[in-house]
Amino acid sequence: MRRFRREVFLFRMLATIFAVEAAFLVAAFIKCPDPEICPDLGARSEQLFGVAIATTLSLIGAQAINTKNE
Repeated sequence: MRRFRREVFLFRMLATIFAVEAAFLVAAFIKCPDPEICPDLGARSEQLFGVAIATTLSLIGAQAINTKNE
C-alpha cells in the first residue's frame, strides 16, 4: 500500500481550490454580465474561498514546521 503524502495532498487541494474558484468566477461573469444585476462578484468570491485557502495554507505551513522539527 502506498504511503500517504500529506504535502502532495495539500498542494493538490490548494490547486483544486484555485481551479474551482476560477471556474465559479468565469461562470458568474458569463451568466451575469451586467454589474448592476450582480454586484460585487469579486468580493463574494473572495469571501467564499478565503477560508478554504487560508485553512489549506495553514496546514501546509504546519506540515513544513512539523517536517523541520523531525
